[in-house]
Amino acid sequence: MTCPNLETVAAWTLDELDEEASNAFEEHYFGCDACVEQAERMRRLVSELEATLPAVLTQARRKRLEATQPRPTSVAVRPGETATIRLGGDAPVGFWVMHAPLSGVERVDFEARDANGAPLFAIEDVPFDAERGEVVLACQVHYRNLPGIQSLHVSLTATDAQGSRPVGNYILDHRFESP
Repeated sequence: MTCPNLETVAAWTLDELDEEASNAFEEHYFGCDACVEQAERMRRLVSELEATLPAVLTQARRKRLEATQPRPTSVAVRPGETATIRLGGDAPVGFWVMHAPLSGVERVDFEARDANGAPLFAIEDVPFDAERGEVVLACQVHYRNLPGIQSLHVSLTATDAQGSRPVGNYILDHRFESP
């Protein structure tokens, strides 16, 4: 038998094959080192993708993560403040809860720069909670090796009927425990 195509390996890895196709794949899989290796690479990729969080969270996504993650760290920060989050060990995931005056706002844009002012990333039209005046940024211990992440300088810009205006600048310091 020839090795199954990548789609079949992916479907098996994601448990998306019907029972008959899964059984046929497994008969080949358990005798084929190449397919075992390919399936393991696929499992690692799926695991890494599942670990990746969207940068800015909706309230629903935040609640789901809080329900599944062991004690997520949550740090509230107001405009003009500097705050520190500690990640690692028992706290692999954390949330920055940036408060800002968001009542009546139609849209919020997010920009992050490093400590020297160099742009890192910008996200237009991020999820926000106007009633609570919150934008929630997710961080995780896997970010420890990203350049410039130790101290994020974040700016939020809100758009409403009168136009765009800055609503908050924050300095978000990260402290990562050793792996």
